[in-house]
Amino acid sequence: YSENINNEKIEFKQVKNNLNSFLNKKQFLKGSKSESRFSFKDLTISDNLIFVSYTEEVSKDCWNTGVIFSKINFKNINFIKLFSSTDCIKQNRKFNAQEAGGRIVMFDKNHILLSIGTYGRKSGHLAQDISSNNGKIIKINIQDTSFEIISLGHRNPEGLYYDKVNNFLLESEHGPAGGDEINMIKFNKLSLAEKNYGWPLASYGAHYGDELPISKSHSEKAFIEPLKYFVPSIGISEITKVGKKTYVAASMANKAL
Repeated sequence: YSENINNEKIEFKQVKNNLNSFLNKKQFLKGSKSESRFSFKDLTISDNLIFVSYTEEVSKDCWNTGVIFSKINFKNINFIKLFSSTDCIKQNRKFNAQEAGGRIVMFDKNHILLSIGTYGRKSGHLAQDISSNNGKIIKINIQDTSFEIISLGHRNPEGLYYDKVNNFLLESEHGPAGGDEINMIKFNKLSLAEKNYGWPLASYGAHYGDELPISKSHSEKAFIEPLKYFVPSIGISEITKVGKKTYVAASMANKAL
């Protein structure tokens, strides 16, 4: 925390916190392999509340995406749990904690939107399982911690932008070998089955190995086509709005917007 960020020399004070209670050094070391990078994923501040998403060890060596929150305090922040999945993904040969999603955006004063990834090739099928939170966008009630699934069929959704003026959500997600996507999710009366974006049954990318064949066309499988897809992948990340009609997405591979 700094009291004055307008000076050329900014001096920060460390804010005490209890983040180690949720993700600590011992758990970081479990992610020494390139596919198992456990981390804090996103941070959002709204109305004096701070929300943090992270890869949560739900049970021993079994992980999913969780959210903690607290009132802002510049001396000591004491986070408490807001959201935790009841199921989790076991570490295995095809496990990948980088596919955790974890983007948080505000929906209204009582709700946040959270993206959750599929955590690797072996658990990709969970994106089509409505009893699982993985491969989904969910809306969480801040007051009572209840939540609902907004959309499904996502692989690793790392970008979210809620356009309040037009009442739709733009979502960007990493494809496999190719097939990064930008999707539009509308808040309408469609059933959950009609808000299915296809993974792992449809993608303009290709599976890395021995998984089932994949359809490039989404619509032929009754899934929603992406607004835009990228082959080869661009390492798509956050998406946001600039001005009234312009939307900008970040490419990590190209180091570009």
